[in-house]
Amino acid sequence: MPSKKKAGSLNITLDEISQEVDLKNYLGRKPTASEKVAFAELAIDRINNRTLDGETVNGGKFKRYSKSYAEFKGVTRDSVDMFLDGDMLEAIGRRTSKEKANTVFIQIEKGLQTKKAFNHNTGDTLPKREFFGLTEEEARSIADEIKESPTQEQSTSITFDALRSAIESLDIEQTE
Repeated sequence: MPSKKKAGSLNITLDEISQEVDLKNYLGRKPTASEKVAFAELAIDRINNRTLDGETVNGGKFKRYSKSYAEFKGVTRDSVDMFLDGDMLEAIGRRTSKEKANTVFIQIEKGLQTKKAFNHNTGDTLPKREFFGLTEEEARSIADEIKESPTQEQSTSITFDALRSAIESLDIEQTE
């Protein structure tokens, strides 16, 4: 299956697995802090769900497990979800940068999980099963989803007078 165009800048090395996405390109404007957090969380969910469904970042199915590994795991050879104890997928997180205000960074925490992810994504010492990263299509879809949802800044804008009126309308007896 041909490789799909990845969103932003994807870095896959033995020491770092990360993706940098300029959210302004997908929203058409500067993202709010909560939109950046929402985008990152949805991106991580998308990567995890796609991986657990046995689908590569390029839309194909993962290579089958070896007979011995499938037996060890207790699944069929075609039930490839790259999940044994969950450490590698749980290691996917986000980080922020003050220098790049419009950018969302998604990465696998450095260490053993980075090395495992590198081997899966490149096929270096394991069968190649590219799971990390977002495609342009996925990034657009996630951006559209957060555009449609009110951000925390939008949904919590209330004046103190309005808050005071709301509290008074509850008619709660105060005790000392």
